Amino acid sequence: MDPGGYPSDVESSNYDAGFGDCRAGGPEPTYGDGVVTPHAAFLALPYAKRAVVDNLAKLKANLGAYGPGGFYDAVAVRSGTVAERYLALDQAMIMGALGNELGDGSIHRAFVTPQIERALRPLMAMETFNVPARQGAV
Repeated sequence: MDPGGYPSDVESSNYDAGFGDCRAGGPEPTYGDGVVTPHAAFLALPYAKRAVVDNLAKLKANLGAYGPGGFYDAVAVRSGTVAERYLALDQAMIMGALGNELGDGSIHRAFVTPQIERALRPLMAMETFNVPARQGAV
C-alpha cells in the first residue's frame, strides 16, 4: 500500500481508496508478491480477537510463517518466501500485544498517561509526513 508510505510488494503496487465523497479512488491495483508480517496481526487483538487468531493460524499452516522460535519476521504471500528471522522489534510487539491482552490493558495504561502525552505531543507535531496536499484540504 502506498499512499504516503511505501508499497508492500516489489512490484510497487499502489492502492488508492479515495477519500469518502471528496475524491474517488484510483484504479484497482494488480498486486504482486506482497509481504505480511505476523507481528502486525497481534496489534489488532483488542479489536478483532477471533480474526487475529484465525489469521495467525493460517499464516502458520498455509505460509510456514512459524518456526521453532515463534513467528518469523515476514512472508511474501504469492511466492511463499519466508524471512526466517526473529527480529527483536517483531518479538517485542508480539509480547507487548499479548501482555496487554492478557493483562487487561496493563501495557497501555502504563504508557498512555498525561505525562507521556505532554512529552510526546511536541515531538510528534514536528513530524512531516509524505502526503501531498490536496486541493481544498483543511
